[in-house]
Amino acid sequence: MLNSPRAAHVSFAATRNAARKRVKLKANSIRASLKDEAALAYAMLDFVGDAVLATDTGANVTYMNTAAEILTGFSRQEAQGRPLETVFRVIDVATRLKRANLAHHVMETRTPVGLHNSALLKVRGGSELAIEDAASPLLDAKGELVGALIKFHDSRYSADITARMAYMAQHDSLTGLLNRYAFEERFKQASALARRHEKKMVLLFIDLNNFKEVNDTLGHSIGDEILKSLAKRLLGCVRVTDHVCRHGGDEFVVLLSDLAAHEQAFAVVDKVRESAAELLRQQGHWATLKVSVGISLFPNDGETLEALLPHADAAMYRVKAETKRIESHLKP
Repeated sequence: MLNSPRAAHVSFAATRNAARKRVKLKANSIRASLKDEAALAYAMLDFVGDAVLATDTGANVTYMNTAAEILTGFSRQEAQGRPLETVFRVIDVATRLKRANLAHHVMETRTPVGLHNSALLKVRGGSELAIEDAASPLLDAKGELVGALIKFHDSRYSADITARMAYMAQHDSLTGLLNRYAFEERFKQASALARRHEKKMVLLFIDLNNFKEVNDTLGHSIGDEILKSLAKRLLGCVRVTDHVCRHGGDEFVVLLSDLAAHEQAFAVVDKVRESAAELLRQQGHWATLKVSVGISLFPNDGETLEALLPHADAAMYRVKAETKRIESHLKP
């Protein structure tokens, strides 16, 4: 039997309502998903080092992370919906004129702007902060423009980090002396000057005779303090034009540059031995250090660091062996 028109109408309405419910549920699910993704993205931005601001297409603030709150002096709630220029107030360092709004610029050009370091941020409360900042257009998944993203940081902090990284790249982390890479660069510079001005140079290879015994009996922490103390003593034995490097472990290398004669190095060798032998007190313990010093001559033994180091190393081991032989004969 055929269904009545009324029954067909009821069936169609039920199907339509069910479809609407499915669409509504799907839309709610999508909105919830997008909300969760946005919350996750915002949470992640709180963990980056830079300050981050987001705007809508009208250049009004829609988001700022914790770093941006700290640097601008505005909370997220206070900044929400405000024009960017009232929260992120930037002037040019040189002219002290108000700088063009970066958000407007990147949205108009659809092109990111790289880091600039000629800006001063007018912090809420009246102070000024030198910053580096960058901006980019903010696009949705379809590529449609939805706003702008600005990141910035304290340029003084950036400069400090850069300087620190440069220092770490050239210096031994324990003693603060030049590392092997930086020492090699200093050698190249010094040797070029020595050739030009017909000067002499001497390479000293220094090794602590009894360091293993000190390490084993007093412990590695005291051993580290002894190495740092010896590094300071070595620096006190040379001129500012000379270079001291921790070659590795308890081995040190010294470049005596700009010498009129190789014999000038002998006084430095004596000074190194005497300085190392002075009583050293670390954490309630006394230690007496002895060093063996080998030398190689520039340009007689070689004109490169690769050529001079083996000569100085071999000479140091001969000195160490001779010292042990003499000490064994002196024992009762």
